[in-house]
Amino acid sequence: MDGSFGSQPLFTNRCKALSVNRHTWRWNEGNTRSCPQCNRGVEETVEHLVLECSKYEHERESLKDVVHEQYGENKWNARCVEEDSGMRYLVGLDEECNMTVVEAMKDFLVHAWNK
Repeated sequence: MDGSFGSQPLFTNRCKALSVNRHTWRWNEGNTRSCPQCNRGVEETVEHLVLECSKYEHERESLKDVVHEQYGENKWNARCVEEDSGMRYLVGLDEECNMTVVEAMKDFLVHAWNK
């Protein structure tokens, strides 16, 4: 962690410890694992927030623009069907790690958590 703005949520995400209902449902008010942001009845996971949740569509588009520019759209689309849905790449834990993408992911996390 380099101490820059956004490093803490990135580190927490890498440790799979972000406060999402998948992990905190026992203590949250609704006692549910569902995403309260989009109300689609799906489990709130980091993957859901980053890759699917309608509340973060604008932030996701900015992230996707960077990923497509740095990694290639076709390559990214193929990567998204893998087991981790490309999350290891986004958080910089992949052998093909790209720091521009990691910085974009940090921006996404900061904006999503401040919404």
